[in-house]
Amino acid sequence: MNTISNRTRSLLLIGASLFALTSQTADASPARANAQAISKENRITKREQAARERKVPLSDATTAWSYYGVSPESPDSKRLCYALYPEPVDLNRTEKHATAPAELWVCHIDGSEHRKLFTGNSSVHNGMRQSWVDNKRIVFTSDKSIYVINADTGKIDFGPYEGFSSSHFPHNGKILMYQSEDYTMPKGLYQLDTATGKMPLIIPYQGTIGHVQYSPDGKQALFTTESNSNLVVAKLADGSYKKLPDNKPMHFQWFDNESIFGYVHPGVVGVNAKTHHHQEMYRWDLDGNIIEHLSGHGCHGAARSDNQYFAGETWYFNKNIKLLLYRRGQSRKLVEIFSHNFERVTWHNGGRHHVNPAFSRDGTRLYYKKAVNTNTSHAFYYDLKDVVAPLK
Repeated sequence: MNTISNRTRSLLLIGASLFALTSQTADASPARANAQAISKENRITKREQAARERKVPLSDATTAWSYYGVSPESPDSKRLCYALYPEPVDLNRTEKHATAPAELWVCHIDGSEHRKLFTGNSSVHNGMRQSWVDNKRIVFTSDKSIYVINADTGKIDFGPYEGFSSSHFPHNGKILMYQSEDYTMPKGLYQLDTATGKMPLIIPYQGTIGHVQYSPDGKQALFTTESNSNLVVAKLADGSYKKLPDNKPMHFQWFDNESIFGYVHPGVVGVNAKTHHHQEMYRWDLDGNIIEHLSGHGCHGAARSDNQYFAGETWYFNKNIKLLLYRRGQSRKLVEIFSHNFERVTWHNGGRHHVNPAFSRDGTRLYYKKAVNTNTSHAFYYDLKDVVAPLK
């Protein structure tokens, strides 16, 4: 009978233990490296966090950027446009989008040379829906009418188009427009060409229209219908369209010319409750099929132009409002941009100062609206340099 000495047995046990330890370390090293990278990126002190955030407008009154995902920068990134509300917004009002005196302002990208361009009335929700048409002109809404103003002279170039709403943003000098009530023209989607001043009906449509957005190439449009619950994809060249089944993704936007992104919630097209995470960001093809998970928890979202970073705030009516930055495909946050507890002014009627994040054109800033007390929000940006990889 063969026997093994105590010394040999001890050596064998030690060898087996070392082998097991080495195997575990090798298996865990990629995960550990990833965790260390995330930890490093999140290692931002409170002092550095405060230094990265800047309020752009000089006024201490409420100020606002525009829609979620719409950069306030001019195409050449030299100027910013924002809305200012000179009087306190009455939060006791019951209207969902209560209007208040509002002013359209511009400034240089560095926050200097602030100038008022226009005085009117608007809700705080999406500001004055202001967006640059080109480097000199801005389209905006006041008193339920659309205007196009020259940011150099303050002269109104087009408008008012009474009773009209505009697309989230223009494309190559063109603006999609529609009437949502008190129809004075045939129902459907119109397109204003600021080069010619013509505004033909390009998509006759008898249902309701909202949240219109050009595709990146300007050949298609997305819009909501049926009381803002369903999504329509339309081709601008021939006026054809299709309505996707089931509910729309929350706060949808174009990802590229062939797909869209937004947040999952109950009843959304293409969602499998067992495999898709509620209130996280996904990507859909134009037939309503989910094709990719993009980021973690959010509500109003934004994508950097290379679709590698995303931002979104906590879901409706959360008492602790946080704006979070994510890398593509990650549910875990990269950075917490801010956190506050001003729930009522952020979410409820009379206020609805939604965060509405948007990236800068060069990807080094994140713009957003943040409540600073129970009745006031300011337009901020957060410096992302050294937090995110540069655009290629």
